[in-house]
Amino acid sequence: MTSARPPDFLTALAVGDLSVFQPDDVRRDELLADLVAAAWGTHGEFIDADQFLTKPTVLRRLASILAGRVPAGVDRLVGRDPHSLVLGAALALETGLPLVVARVVESGDGPRLGLHGELHAGERVLVVEGVTGTGASAAEAVRAVRECGAVVAGVLAAVDRGHGAAELLEGVAVTLDRLFSDDELRHTANRGRTAS
Repeated sequence: MTSARPPDFLTALAVGDLSVFQPDDVRRDELLADLVAAAWGTHGEFIDADQFLTKPTVLRRLASILAGRVPAGVDRLVGRDPHSLVLGAALALETGLPLVVARVVESGDGPRLGLHGELHAGERVLVVEGVTGTGASAAEAVRAVRECGAVVAGVLAAVDRGHGAAELLEGVAVTLDRLFSDDELRHTANRGRTAS
């Protein structure tokens, strides 16, 4: 009597056996716990993007999971300097999509958001945000992309604080897709405290 032995990793891949990988929901739950551990409550009861975007292991896994949420047909990513630029760069490396940098520049009319990098009229662009609050910075990036004649495929955020970003973006005909909500982070953070 022989027992079935799990195949080695390469054999499993060769035959299309994806059971050697962690399921997406397990990867997401582990990342959620790591985000909370890395960045919750360092400056109050909220997630601090500076804390999780500066941790390479968290950033790498975050980009890996977010890559699966990039809509089909996207030509470029837009990341806003400084916070969302880090995530945009990581996502560009993960997906192979080119990155356009959104940065505030001085103009004759005062400061405005300028786009730096190659961007062509008609291209489909995904705006990448580390953390959204009111959605004002994402909406400004949407405006800048549209002024260049490109099409905004959506806004993808790692975390949405739930302060109106989805509603503001809906008002400019853009959908917000977020991996985590502030409520999920808060629940995970509080569960950790009560378990101690």
